[in-house]
Amino acid sequence: MCTTDATSGEIACHLGGSPGNYDVTFILGGAAAAKTEVQTEALREVLPEVDTSAGQTLRYSFTINVRQPEGQPIQAVSAGTPGLDMYFLGPAALLDGIGYAPATKSTVLYIAGDSTVCDQTDPDYAGWGQLLPPYFNLGLAIANYADSGESSASFLASGSLWGAIKAAMKAGDYVLIQFGHNDKTISAADFRTNITAYITQSKAKNAFPVLVTPIARATFSGNTVTAQHQHTDSAGNLVDLPAIIRQVGADQNVPVIDLTATTTAWLTQVGPNGWQAYHALGTDATHTNRAGAAVNAGFVRDAIRALDISPLKTFLR
Repeated sequence: MCTTDATSGEIACHLGGSPGNYDVTFILGGAAAAKTEVQTEALREVLPEVDTSAGQTLRYSFTINVRQPEGQPIQAVSAGTPGLDMYFLGPAALLDGIGYAPATKSTVLYIAGDSTVCDQTDPDYAGWGQLLPPYFNLGLAIANYADSGESSASFLASGSLWGAIKAAMKAGDYVLIQFGHNDKTISAADFRTNITAYITQSKAKNAFPVLVTPIARATFSGNTVTAQHQHTDSAGNLVDLPAIIRQVGADQNVPVIDLTATTTAWLTQVGPNGWQAYHALGTDATHTNRAGAAVNAGFVRDAIRALDISPLKTFLR
């Protein structure tokens, strides 16, 4: 069930089972002092590094979503190990015990989005949805269907992406919806129609949609972050995708997490010589590494609180 790598100290627990949601409880620590980070499935964060002193144990419980393939749903990436997989990382990782059972009453937070959101399988990259689970308590599972290269139209039309979410979604579930990075040529009317469709189809299942404007790219003009996610359509009209998302949210009375504004302000603070520490390979202005994804996930957490998105807010740690 659980094995320890003699070189890295990583503890891998392959617990089996079918795709679905599982309530997992684990106890970290033990006789020796330890530092333990917890991940699940394809590099999905569960718990940042935890320090335990000699003789100390700490108990944690989460609800984990298991999907095959583990990472991006329709990309050419490894399907991973079937069933529930938990990884306890670090040269001083220490696991005292673990238990799990199928989750029968969990709320699910689905994520629809692109490569800036998805569960990346390349460790140099990470989407903010991949770093979101540590912020939520037992009882809420995060099912991240975000996929590289997806636009508001392609995700909506995919049976393996939006179709899979709709098929599984039940009353009381949530879905975070972030598009814009790959909608560079779409008309304002078509983008508005696509975003509205996500809302109406979610509401039809008595689920709660939450719109998210796309994270800003680390592109600068001097010390100023350039205008984000705007383009000119074939008729010469300016298409401002974040503005459309905000307006659709207001029109449809659904919350909007404005990551474009938040991450633009953050990148302005980080500056043209500091953003590299948070982005893939130190050169990719669009895609974050784990540090950058963790910052963006924190912004999502903060917005859920600030916007009083309830009862989703009640699941936050």
